[in-house]
Amino acid sequence: MTTRRLAVLVMLSLSSASAAVAQESTASKTVPTAIEVIKKTITAEQLRTEVTELASDEMGGRFFRSPFAEKAALWISARLESAGLTPTRTAIDSNPETGPNLVASMPAPTSGATPGYILVTAHYDHLRPRRSGEDKIHNGADDNASGVAGLLGVARALRACAGSEHEARCMVLFVAFNGEEAGMVGSRAFVKNPPVPLHEIRGVFNMDMISRGKPREIFLDAGPVGASVIATLKKANEQVGLSLRVDEHPEWLNRSDQGPFLQKKVPAVLFSVEDHEDYHRVSDEVAKIDAPLAAAVAQLVALAVIEMSREPFTPREAPTEVRPASVPAPSVAPPQGASSGILRPWGSDASR
Repeated sequence: MTTRRLAVLVMLSLSSASAAVAQESTASKTVPTAIEVIKKTITAEQLRTEVTELASDEMGGRFFRSPFAEKAALWISARLESAGLTPTRTAIDSNPETGPNLVASMPAPTSGATPGYILVTAHYDHLRPRRSGEDKIHNGADDNASGVAGLLGVARALRACAGSEHEARCMVLFVAFNGEEAGMVGSRAFVKNPPVPLHEIRGVFNMDMISRGKPREIFLDAGPVGASVIATLKKANEQVGLSLRVDEHPEWLNRSDQGPFLQKKVPAVLFSVEDHEDYHRVSDEVAKIDAPLAAAVAQLVALAVIEMSREPFTPREAPTEVRPASVPAPSVAPPQGASSGILRPWGSDASR
């Protein structure tokens, strides 16, 4: 073999090796899709862990006007901070024993930002302990530790997408409401004094009871006002694959914290499951939740938020309102076990 021929063979071999290394390097740098990042970040295991902590006996049922509401608020604040967010506390009434709303914002990117705001919400309060019985604590695992865990998962997922091609393009607010069980006290206070203009809100994604029922099935109720949110969710669900039961319960539209927004013509949706045998009972415990279902719902919310932030948006016309001299009573009766009328102080519960 001549020296020249040997040199040619060596060069060809080195060229082939270099091409193989370059191909392997390119493959290793493949950017994951948004849903891949989201599914890696929002897991059933993490969600179950957080529901277990928030629905523990140590949280005392998280009645909205009690030391346990404050304990829950501090727990949620710590987890929002661990996700890289800075929550702020907002009083929802004048009683010092009432826990606050918590609001944490994820700003729009400095480049390519779009107008408007998106809200991801869940209420963290539940019910007073019973006065009798072996088990006295209303743990509220499904209602609504599951929704709060979902909110935290969405926050982590959107933070994981920040700075990448998948980041949300508008500001996203994460709101943990207090006082839902007492007649949406927290969400009514938010809508009365909103930190952002209501007419500039693209959509509200409210998770309330997302971990029971049939596997991979979730109810979405938004009505005509929330039609745009439903459209975004249906598109996003092509990558998540949940069974969506859409607008089958119009009576639910004002039953949770999306209600005050819908009443102000702000597009909003409720994610929920059918009432079950443990609804508002001490038996609503973490052992009965479907953590994979709740994780899938949170994954759907995260992806829909990203997609909605990229949709064309023109702020609605700002309303002109005459504020009433006094706040009217809630138009929806508080659910079983909640306070109504004159709110009784902590410890005077008559629920059995």
